Amino acid sequence: MSDLWTAACAGEVEAGWLLRAIAPAGDFGRRRAARERPFRRGDEQAAAAAIARVARVAGEVSAEALASIQAAIAACPDPGAALARARSALPLADADLFELTRFIDAVSAVRRDAQHASFAEIAIVPGLDRLAGLLARGRTPARGFYMADEFDGRLARARADARALRARYDAERSRIAARVAAFAGIEHVRDGEFVLMRDRVAGPLPPDVRVLREAPTYWLCELTLDPPALAALAALEQAEARVGEREDAVRLSLAATVRDDAGRIDAAVDALGALDCFVARVRFACSYDGCVPEIPGDAALSVVDARFLPLAATLASRGHRYAPVSLALDGVGVLTGPNMGGKSAALRTCGFVAVCVALGLPAPAREARVGLFDEIAWIGSGADQDRTSLLSSFGSEVVQLRDFLARDRPRALVLVDEFARTTTPREGRALVIALLQRLRARDATGLVATHLSGIAEDAGVAHFAVAGLRALPSREGGEVLDLDAAIERIAAVMDYRVHRVERDAEPRADAIALADVLGLDAEVVARARAAL
Repeated sequence: MSDLWTAACAGEVEAGWLLRAIAPAGDFGRRRAARERPFRRGDEQAAAAAIARVARVAGEVSAEALASIQAAIAACPDPGAALARARSALPLADADLFELTRFIDAVSAVRRDAQHASFAEIAIVPGLDRLAGLLARGRTPARGFYMADEFDGRLARARADARALRARYDAERSRIAARVAAFAGIEHVRDGEFVLMRDRVAGPLPPDVRVLREAPTYWLCELTLDPPALAALAALEQAEARVGEREDAVRLSLAATVRDDAGRIDAAVDALGALDCFVARVRFACSYDGCVPEIPGDAALSVVDARFLPLAATLASRGHRYAPVSLALDGVGVLTGPNMGGKSAALRTCGFVAVCVALGLPAPAREARVGLFDEIAWIGSGADQDRTSLLSSFGSEVVQLRDFLARDRPRALVLVDEFARTTTPREGRALVIALLQRLRARDATGLVATHLSGIAEDAGVAHFAVAGLRALPSREGGEVLDLDAAIERIAAVMDYRVHRVERDAEPRADAIALADVLGLDAEVVARARAAL
């Protein structure tokens, strides 16, 4: 959908999950969504208005009403094929006209369902009353379509003439059939081919019968028309040709009417797509509590109790609690904290909230102040491995950083997860400090998670830290915990809150205690503690 976020960022902040969560219900909406682009720097007013509309409608319209609108949109047939034929000045077949009547019905259903006052500011689907009134002449009780006489007086007269000539021809043919039946001593001769048994016929066959195939016991025959019958058939065929000509003329006339209304049909299709996308966002807002964020003109990201919804859903499905993130990021900052303390989750939360706002969605937070960016990038080991599969983790990170810096987007949000953690601490620390200084010089907004100490002070940036463990978790009596139980025990003593650190201190990792709870061999844990 967008080049606003990098592929690595899309994977880490679950942009695909979010796009699926706001996927439109119908093809019109999907085509519209494929053309839409997220809000960027300069779109602040438009983004704020769009999010406010989503939030307002989410608070006023029931989930059932929204589902009904989307169901009606999803049921709309595509008038594109019929419209293309009409624009090419080709006659419209019954199937084309039937699809147009179905489309008009679906548009009426959507308009009826979207009459709620909450949609007053939304582009409502235009009606197609003139075309609807015209095509109504061809509706059948079974809701099909038929080229009815009401479309054209000359067509009606041509059909009446054809019916009269059909009756005349049928009478002539019945006269011949009765004569043959009397000759053969049978009750009647059926239409088309018929069989005469040899043992039932005395004498030669009359001229009214033509033999198609002979067998020892029967003849397969058909009637031969005499001059009066042939004349009646010729007159019928001419009449039916005139009916066909009139039908084609009517179909071309209907095609011209459809062509005249093509702009309104296109507008209806576009409005259906826009409404589908809008309702999908409203349904998302109904499902996940959020706030209307302040969208300043500068690059800022400040959230209170923000949630990374994909992770929150996963944890809830496993019976674990989710700890929301509060953070006020203005410029570039460093985030430290223990292993499993939620540093990566905090980065993902920031990226997820920024993507939500760029897509015109309420921010999944209690409060939020989120700017619009030219790029949202993620740099960290494990990201974008398809492109850098031949490189080490460190090499992959360097390539991601190289590409990000080369793009030199004027306003970027960059989230860096443990950059240079796989090289020596001394060189890794130097690289992280240099990265932070470069980001500061570019006026980027960024958050760099690291275990390295003294980074924020030496780079001259803000320092945030996860509060960390309130107590050290441990296994009691060497007990072996399953993974869910171990995670629950860690979560019970971990404080995931992020706070501003005014003076740098040695970051805590608590790695040995966490390894112990996760079931690492007790002897290895004991030796590690002794070595520490």
